[in-house]
Amino acid sequence: MERLIASLLLAMAIGGAPAQEVDRSIRKGNNDYAKGDLNGAIDAYSHAGEDPRALFNLGNAHYRQDSAAAAQRTFENAASIAKGPQAQARAYHNLGNSWMKQQNFQEAINAYKEALKRSPNDADTRYNLAYAQKKLAQQQQQQQQQGGQDNKDQKDQDKQDQKGKDQQDKGQQDKNDPQQGDQPKEQQQEQQRQERIDPQDAKRMLDAAQQQEQDVQDKVRQLMQPKPATPPEKDW
Repeated sequence: MERLIASLLLAMAIGGAPAQEVDRSIRKGNNDYAKGDLNGAIDAYSHAGEDPRALFNLGNAHYRQDSAAAAQRTFENAASIAKGPQAQARAYHNLGNSWMKQQNFQEAINAYKEALKRSPNDADTRYNLAYAQKKLAQQQQQQQQQGGQDNKDQKDQDKQDQKGKDQQDKGQQDKNDPQQGDQPKEQQQEQQRQERIDPQDAKRMLDAAQQQEQDVQDKVRQLMQPKPATPPEKDW
């Protein structure tokens, strides 16, 4: 009996050592994280293995370091091994944030929906889901507009090419007709005058292009700003 008890105590001591090391690594990572030493925090959390707490905190450290892809992968692992619906919801919530930073709004929507399946009343996740859906709609609208503009540019280029070909054919025909005299040259000059773009029209076109570029830059800056542009994180 005494030998059995001694064997059990030895097994508990051996089994408890790794757990103590994990807790020690997590505490060190939390301290480094609080001090802003993200590299130290990442190193400490990485030594804690597949502990759900360590993975979640590791994802947060990557996120704060703007390593969105690394944060995404870590939160995916954290969600897969998290114990309980609330822990899973927190992991999916921050997974959605990581996808948002990468401007992959559809994946962000999917992650937020997974979080809401486990925590339906979470107001932050509901807000983030609505925001991601709005950004996806804007992205799709921009892609459609860009596609339409590309088609228009191609049609305009085709028209210019055809016009140039017609002019070349007409010039060749004029050269072969001795009765035309100097008339083709005058007609060509008149046509060139008609095709010149009015300076005011050119300025309006330039202003419109610059304004469009400024609108795109403003949307990018808005996405990278803190809440509401960047969704809030969940703490463990």
